[in-house]
Amino acid sequence: MSVLPTPPDSSGSLPSAIDYLPPVPPHTDLPASRATWTLDRDRAAVLVHDLQRYFARPYGEGTVLRDAVRRTAAVIAAARVAGIPVFYTAQCGDQDQVARGLQRELWGPGMRDRPEHTEILEAVRPEPGDVVLTKHRYSAFAGNEFAHLLAARGRDQLVITGVYAHIGITATAMEAFQREVYPFVVADAVADFSAEEHALALRQIASCCGVLVTAQGVLDAVAARPAWEALLREELTTHLGPELADQAFADPETDLFELGLDSLRAFEVLDLLADDGPDVDFGEFTRRPTLGYLREQGRVLVGVSA
Repeated sequence: MSVLPTPPDSSGSLPSAIDYLPPVPPHTDLPASRATWTLDRDRAAVLVHDLQRYFARPYGEGTVLRDAVRRTAAVIAAARVAGIPVFYTAQCGDQDQVARGLQRELWGPGMRDRPEHTEILEAVRPEPGDVVLTKHRYSAFAGNEFAHLLAARGRDQLVITGVYAHIGITATAMEAFQREVYPFVVADAVADFSAEEHALALRQIASCCGVLVTAQGVLDAVAARPAWEALLREELTTHLGPELADQAFADPETDLFELGLDSLRAFEVLDLLADDGPDVDFGEFTRRPTLGYLREQGRVLVGVSA
């Protein structure tokens, strides 16, 4: 019987101090996708891939993962408002040799079974109704019910965010394609070990298995009600200015009061919104003063279909 080589300690199995300028707009154009599929909110599901603390640790204080997580949070928030299912992958800690398989030879024993390794990042944490899949191999589909759960929900498009782009993200997009599920990889909501590997992943996906999109492109595609969305943008631009309004739309859970919306202007915004749709309670708004909350009111109170 052959003996496996002794794996490296888990603390040294991943790179460290990762940060780079991601190969995405506005820094560079995305590779042209061979596929011309259009994202459809009624067919889509969102996957948050491997955003656990163990996999985030190599980035330290770098901005590349922080920006990807911020955009992932915006995609998740928009998906929940639109009634789009949200899935997560999460690996288990302290896997034995059989469970870890060949990954042990390349990456060592992996994460330990403790919160500082296994927990999903707070900024993108699952909420009731979301599904957390146990991750076994590079692909999110390996060894679990993911494909069945997508089919049961009538979803054949998959919006993919997370880490690492040239490994699990690419493997998942490839397998989705082979299972007749249309992959849409959010190029600015994924991160990798380096700009070169990030770019490699984007080129590979665009060339043979999926469509590259941006987080803003996803938000535009899944907006619950175009007229309501346009009105929200108009009002926030009027009261905050275009730059801060763009910031609110980039992260729908940003506190609008922190961006400069005072109580008087908030009353004005809610009054104008009420002329076109729901009468949003000011007290409720002050408890969650975000674009995400206003979007939800447009859907729930006006009866926008999911």
